[in-house]
Amino acid sequence: MDQVWNVVGGVSMIIGALLVLLAGIGAVRFDDTYARMHAAAKAPALGILLMAVGVAMTLRTTPAVIEALLIVALQLIAGTVGTHIMGRSVYYVIRPPLDATDELGRDLEAERAAEADSD
Repeated sequence: MDQVWNVVGGVSMIIGALLVLLAGIGAVRFDDTYARMHAAAKAPALGILLMAVGVAMTLRTTPAVIEALLIVALQLIAGTVGTHIMGRSVYYVIRPPLDATDELGRDLEAERAAEADSD
C-alpha cells in the first residue's frame, strides 16, 4: 500500500511540475499582457497544489501535511492578490488594448462623475 501512495504522490508531483513549466512557457510566449498574467497566475496555483498533495502523499507525516496545506493556502492567497494588483498597475500605466468592453474604465468614469457632482 505504501508503494501505491508513493507512485500516486510522484505522479502528482510530476504533473504539478509540468503545469508550472507550462505556465513559465506561456508567460514568455504569449503576446498580450493580460494573457501573460493569466498564464503566470492560474497554472502555477494548480501546479503547486498538485506538488504539495504529492509531497503530502509521499511523506505522510503530520508536519509535512500541515506544511503542504500552508503552502497551498499562502500560494492561493498571495497569487490572487498579486495578480490583481499587477493587473491594475498594468491598466493604469500601459493601457493595453482590450478585446472587449473596458469595464474598469467605465466604472472609474462613473466614480469621477459622481465625485464631481458631490463637489
